Amino acid sequence: MAISEKELKLLLNFVKDNIKEAKETKDEAVRDDRLKKTLDHIQQYLED
Repeated sequence: MAISEKELKLLLNFVKDNIKEAKETKDEAVRDDRLKKTLDHIQQYLED
């Protein structure tokens, strides 16, 4: 199933923001959690 351009932009903004926040986080556990959520979100899009 194809995603719309708007949905793709939303996904990319979500990924960008989460990676940026993870990069700025000093706490390794918080950083790992944020990156895992980002990867899970991408995986969900790939499965839909």
